[in-house]
Amino acid sequence: MMLLGGCATRPTGTQTFTPPSSSANSQVVSVEVPAAPAPFKAGRFALQIDSEPPQSFITSFDITGGWPDGTLNIYNPLGMQMARLEWTAQSARLLQGRQVRESASLERLVFELTGTQLPTAAVIDWLAGKPTPAEGWNVDVSEWHLRRLVLERVQPAPRTVLRIAFES
Repeated sequence: MMLLGGCATRPTGTQTFTPPSSSANSQVVSVEVPAAPAPFKAGRFALQIDSEPPQSFITSFDITGGWPDGTLNIYNPLGMQMARLEWTAQSARLLQGRQVRESASLERLVFELTGTQLPTAAVIDWLAGKPTPAEGWNVDVSEWHLRRLVLERVQPAPRTVLRIAFES
């Protein structure tokens, strides 16, 4: 299923080209060109929250798109989809089984899903393989050559560690 998402194609778009005005036979030309494919990444992540009681989980994911538009699928250890987050700059939707929750805030839905505050725009970049800085978080890229990121929230409490390993 993850492979099918990676092979999906996007619709073609139309671009208009107008030659420079110095051309004697200037005319507007429309050309069909394929739209750029959405970035696609897959991997595993582990989230550890030093709360009372401590919480942690390990899961696999795939992400298509980025910020401001994208989709994140989260899978259980057997490869079954547990949740799907879809977002645009204006809204977000969390699908878990037959349950659908919508919000104007992606951060609110991520909090509902994980139980902790995460910097959503940075998390989207992190899952897409971009080690974007975020206030209160340390981004460790020392294992980047192994396709791994380690992210630690140092403030505010509780301490939270997100480890990401990329497969594609």
